Amino acid sequence: PRALLAQSCRDHGGRHGPGLRGPARRAAPSADAGGEVTVSQWLKKGEDFLLGRKVPEAKASAEFLMSEMLGVGRLTAVTQGTRELTVKEMHQYWDWIKWRGKRFPIAYILGHQPFLGIKIEVTRDSLVPRPETEELVIECERLVKASGVAAPKILEIGTGTGCIAIALAQLIPSATIFATDLSKQALDLAQKNAITHLVGNRIRFVREDLFSDKQSLRGWADLMVSNPPYIPTKDLDDLEPEVLKEPRIALDGGKDGLDAIRAISATAPKMLKAGGILAMEIGSKQGPAVTKLFAAAGLEGIVIRKDAQGLERFAIGTLPP
Repeated sequence: PRALLAQSCRDHGGRHGPGLRGPARRAAPSADAGGEVTVSQWLKKGEDFLLGRKVPEAKASAEFLMSEMLGVGRLTAVTQGTRELTVKEMHQYWDWIKWRGKRFPIAYILGHQPFLGIKIEVTRDSLVPRPETEELVIECERLVKASGVAAPKILEIGTGTGCIAIALAQLIPSATIFATDLSKQALDLAQKNAITHLVGNRIRFVREDLFSDKQSLRGWADLMVSNPPYIPTKDLDDLEPEVLKEPRIALDGGKDGLDAIRAISATAPKMLKAGGILAMEIGSKQGPAVTKLFAAAGLEGIVIRKDAQGLERFAIGTLPP
């Protein structure tokens, strides 16, 4: 389900996803302690445990974790109901279920998240990539192709896991990409992901504050892209527990949710070439405000595009020639 994957989606043999330390283990029930040994029995046990802790989509979570543990598809895991689990598998599955019961995103439990057909490693130092951000990447690819620039220069602000930069490097082989973040941990993770997906030599990851006067990218970019924090501070405590496990700095957009968007909009004209494009993910109710910010920065051709759910999600503007 989309919602489950938005929260989520490594290893076997008792290891946990990056950033999670294993909870104290209780002996996994076996044939001598209730007779629960098969996949179907453990699926039911996992679902009941999660339901008791009011975890949303408990059945889907239990099945997804089982499929990951077995290294098969979710449907295949369900159809292997009579297969007996080893004690090692029981321990692994139950560890993951307990983490999920504490409302940790599945991505943090497993240590990775699917993104446009690849696995992106995630840790608690990074925001979990969302389906909406996949749509942002596809939109950026379309914009670059429509621009006719043969070897585009792309600048990403706030790279996090590196998923946007990596996906764009794969989709646009001729691109040169510069990705920044203020977090050293995030940059280390992004670099690791880029190397894993064989684009490490085409993306430069830099810990740099583009809002300062001391940087060298003025007039450099054909495309500037960002998925900034855009949630108003007052709304953070109302988010799902899974989201609150993610870095607050990657979520908190300030009083009106526009702090980062405001700064990026004002900086974009300095970074973009004439005719360059700014593309940004925004909150679903921020379209009118962001349109004004883009216009105040001197951008033209401003459009707000909707995501697959029909919500206004992407702001696009162009620096005039």
